[in-house]
Amino acid sequence: MRSLIVVTAALIALSACQNAGGLGEGERLNWNCADGKSFSLRAVADGVEVFAAGQTHRLARVEGGQYSNGAVTYSENGEVALTGLASGPYERCRRARGDWWLDLW
Repeated sequence: MRSLIVVTAALIALSACQNAGGLGEGERLNWNCADGKSFSLRAVADGVEVFAAGQTHRLARVEGGQYSNGAVTYSENGEVALTGLASGPYERCRRARGDWWLDLW
């Protein structure tokens, strides 16, 4: 029983750490950021699509944990952030609980 609890806790912790590079095409992550802002990110064949403030932006992988279209940049280097939007910046972002935590009710 103890090992089941340890394995379950480890899987929950790992799923909370997922990043854009580990997504399969069509999979999505939701982010909640400082100041009550939020955005969604979906993996596409050549990068990611970000949906924020009613607009969708297609971003290509540029380096390491960064995706950009020249104006809008999504970064996973240490802290998740989305910059370049008039409604931004989206800083100090954390995965939305529903993405990694099982809701039983």
